[in-house]
Amino acid sequence: MFTYLFGRNFSVAISRLMLISFVAVLPFMGGCGEDDNPIVDDDHDHEHEDAPIHADVDGFVLEVDEQEVYRQFQGTHTGGLTVNVGEEIEVHAVFLDEHGHEAHLHEVESVDDHGHEEEFGLGLSDYDSAIIKIHLDHDDHDDDHDDHDDDHDDDHDDDHDDHGDELPFGLEGLKAGTTEIKLQLLHGDHPDFTGALLIPVTVQ
Repeated sequence: MFTYLFGRNFSVAISRLMLISFVAVLPFMGGCGEDDNPIVDDDHDHEHEDAPIHADVDGFVLEVDEQEVYRQFQGTHTGGLTVNVGEEIEVHAVFLDEHGHEAHLHEVESVDDHGHEEEFGLGLSDYDSAIIKIHLDHDDHDDDHDDHDDDHDDDHDDDHDDHGDELPFGLEGLKAGTTEIKLQLLHGDHPDFTGALLIPVTVQ
């Protein structure tokens, strides 16, 4: 139609103008992916920074008097806990990484929304409280510890350093029987690891 009204030269000029316009706009049409978007990058970095840090744990070992009495690793377990009626034993939990080696919990750093460091602790539940009693960090004996001097506190700190990443708890036998314990590795207010199997306990 343009050729009919204005002649062939005008039609060619229009075609060339459209081609030049297309070439000029082409760089702005492509190449603007996620990596080129500073807003997307900022959101991605922010989400990465806010992501919770978890301990890489696939199992654990329980030790009594520095001897392994129970092991649970990737859905299998061996051994168990045994205590006499009226006796209390100190049990140390050592957590294992995916290769079965001791997990270094102290290398996992995390803080809560208030800037406080989230410490690791044990969660022990689902046992028969008529058969056994559990003392986490010996919290039921705080009154006894108040009577000791500062030298004892220093010794206790040294012992804690020697144990490294081990988490202790006291197990007291109340009456003869059997029960089981569910164990969790708590990190702040959430569990980083929950044992797939219950720990068998015998009181004799």
